[in-house]
Amino acid sequence: MGEPDYDAFISYSRALDGTLAPALQRGVQRFAKPWNRLRATRVFLDDASLSANPGLWTSIENALSRSRWLVLLASPEAAASEWVGRELDWWLEHKSAQSILVVLTSGEYAQSVPARVRKALGEEPRWVDLRQLRSASHVDDSNPLLRECVADVASAVRGVPKDDLVGEHVRQHRRTMRLARGAVTALAVLAVGVLVAALIAVVQRNDAVAQARAATARGLASAATANLRTDLALAQALAARAYRTEPGAQTRSALLASLTASPHLHRYVQVGGEVTALAASADGKVAVAGTADGRVVRLDLTASARSETRVGSDEVIAVATSADGGVVAAFTRGTAVRWEAASGDVQRFELPHSETFGLVAVSPSGRYSAFYSTYGDNPSGGEQPSTTIVHDGQKRDHVRREAKSLPLLVLRLPDDDTLLELSAGEWVRRSAATQEVVSTATGFVLPANGFWIGASADGSQFGWSTDGLTRVWRTDSPSFDYNSQNSEVRAGRPNPSHVAITDDGTRTAVADTGTIHVYDMTGAGELVRLEGNGETQFVEFLGSQDRLVSASRDRLVLWDLNRNTRLATTLPTRSPVSCNACPAPWLAVTNGKTAVAAGSDVAVGPEADSTSPDSEFGPIAWNAAGDGLHVVTLPEGIGETWETSPLRPGKRWKGDVVAEKLVALRANATDDRIVTVNEKGDVQVFTGPDLALERTITLDHPLEQAGWPPSGGLAAISADTSVVAVATADSVELVHTATGERRSMQGTADAVTFTDDHLVVQRSGTIEITNAEGTERRTVPTDPAYLPGIVASADTTLAAQVRRDYVAVITDLTTGEEVGHLPLVSQRGRFGRVGLAFDGPDRLVTAISGTRLVSWDLTEENWVRAACESADRTLTPDEWRRYVGTEPPDDLTCG
Repeated sequence: MGEPDYDAFISYSRALDGTLAPALQRGVQRFAKPWNRLRATRVFLDDASLSANPGLWTSIENALSRSRWLVLLASPEAAASEWVGRELDWWLEHKSAQSILVVLTSGEYAQSVPARVRKALGEEPRWVDLRQLRSASHVDDSNPLLRECVADVASAVRGVPKDDLVGEHVRQHRRTMRLARGAVTALAVLAVGVLVAALIAVVQRNDAVAQARAATARGLASAATANLRTDLALAQALAARAYRTEPGAQTRSALLASLTASPHLHRYVQVGGEVTALAASADGKVAVAGTADGRVVRLDLTASARSETRVGSDEVIAVATSADGGVVAAFTRGTAVRWEAASGDVQRFELPHSETFGLVAVSPSGRYSAFYSTYGDNPSGGEQPSTTIVHDGQKRDHVRREAKSLPLLVLRLPDDDTLLELSAGEWVRRSAATQEVVSTATGFVLPANGFWIGASADGSQFGWSTDGLTRVWRTDSPSFDYNSQNSEVRAGRPNPSHVAITDDGTRTAVADTGTIHVYDMTGAGELVRLEGNGETQFVEFLGSQDRLVSASRDRLVLWDLNRNTRLATTLPTRSPVSCNACPAPWLAVTNGKTAVAAGSDVAVGPEADSTSPDSEFGPIAWNAAGDGLHVVTLPEGIGETWETSPLRPGKRWKGDVVAEKLVALRANATDDRIVTVNEKGDVQVFTGPDLALERTITLDHPLEQAGWPPSGGLAAISADTSVVAVATADSVELVHTATGERRSMQGTADAVTFTDDHLVVQRSGTIEITNAEGTERRTVPTDPAYLPGIVASADTTLAAQVRRDYVAVITDLTTGEEVGHLPLVSQRGRFGRVGLAFDGPDRLVTAISGTRLVSWDLTEENWVRAACESADRTLTPDEWRRYVGTEPPDDLTCG
């Protein structure tokens, strides 16, 4: 882990020690410093170290996390200070009490040091007494008592005996004096002075710029995190800008959080005005939005093109589109419009200005357009006067009908022959050409209150959702049966704002404030929640049951239920189904090629094959050319190198594998040496062109395992197959495959893995990185609650582990910082565990039983690009002022 930014953090009472604390900071930083350096150590003091920042505690917490020691200026006033208390509580929770230095400035030790700190320190430690410096006049750099305290603190912080440090201070002072006396002329002295002053000025300027940049990045990152649930577009733009301003742990975490906060989000599309109506084409390529200022905007989602026309001066109440999005119908108060996007032709139909509620429909072919309006604005009221116009775009003519009836809830043109009208009392089918009644079904289907109705795009499904219940009926029956023609789920929201239904009626999407709840109407209930927006006025399915479009204020939001964050790509390979007690699927990844095996099945790309139902595959490995796969069939112990184009059994090894289960397999770079490890920890070495058995090395230590079959992470083989690591009950055993020699690394391990030149060991609460011999090691602290199993990139920069809630956690092995969390597919209702493998230094592949493999992009530059593309916006000057607190730069482009 890299050295922290601050050697010490001073915690003090401003009221009492506002003069002493800066003097102590100054003294410790300069004590025994070389003449050519600005400071010997860096000590954090809030006023001296913080730039203007709206998130004060966030900045202090950040400084605490980057400090090695905490210097407590203890006094009764400090013990009563809320800020000092928060700083001490944070330190005791996240760091060791043994790195707290106590400097008593007032009162007695027992009353000046909080009880929780005294308890954590144990027996009363040696503390520095500065109680005599009680007035500002006493606080002078030349005061011997202050110098003695400075020496004590500097000694502890720098880890140098006090006598040695004082001697170094004297030597540095004498050296400085010799340099001064050795000045030959006044001009030389002046030149040195100018140079030193310039150096100090440059250092100070650079330090100030760096601190300002860090404060700006922290402010942007904090704002991004705060907006994740209510404005994900803004959060992504803020996070991208934060990371561009200063890459670091906090900004990287905020950026990754913005990309994974709502996994099914595809991207935002700006409309250019508040959305008041929404429709989607049946082919999923076009979305149409009506706006509050009377425009209708057509968005071609595949070509990223837009066009618009004006409907009127009032807000657009309803819009509809043909199956290909080529014809658009819209309604605003007093005016209805049919717009042919390709030609730009617009047909207008004037309606009484007092008619305020309207519906529109377009047939799939685009030939017919229908417009309905009523005098009332309460669709659930009694009979009201209404007007219905059906326009024939082919004949350039229309039929107008005036009536008095219950207000319509739904208007659809499912084909060029039918006009479908749904109301609370009846469902009527009419001729599209003449508006004559073809059939009628009667019945009352609406709940009492707190509901919203919806219909599929083709009109074949009608339904509503209310608190705890969502129902859908088919509308194509000649008669209505309340009980037999509906599907329902016991799920719903108290006051939904919109309901969408797929054409087959199997799914509904219910908008509630800023969340969209997608329900499986076949009985599974809620499938997923789509979040990240403070409000959602409308939602529609976009060409399929897995794609949706919603409206949030002045933008559209595109969703893909098959997507798993903007970082993930679904691969064509599907993981075989594995049992709940079985190891994770076995993954083999090389140069972008991925293979997976589980149970008796193996898959490469879209192809899959199987061994005997009574047999199973162990670990798999690519050959050097990347066109063959080394596999072992168990319990027979048959080793083969399968061909992959097409996937089929290939050449059999000469030697047999002795194993009921395998926990590791690896081939060297020339494919003439393969090493396996079985469930007992026995190592077998196969060599030569025919891969004959060369030797078996028996391990007399049992593997560390909580159950059966054993986990695949209990053994690992180095890249050159020369060393095997096996996690046993009380150690990690390193076995040399050429000689059989062994070396033990004491301590229980949950899993082991090799990179190109290191061994990575997962222990409870730490990751241990050693060389292949296990003789040089360093540790990185982690959460002890991770599931057993770890993988690392070949260059040993990143590691991936899985939490118990099935979130993959990526850790930077160089700094020890968490890079971020990747939400994996929920394991509820699925068999098996999660398989992990790195594909190069910045891509992680995950395998979950019965689903397609997912490849995760860990390139931070790509994260910025993905966030900006998804957000489809830049920051505004007002947003910069609000979240950063300074005047914005000229260029606010995302990223």
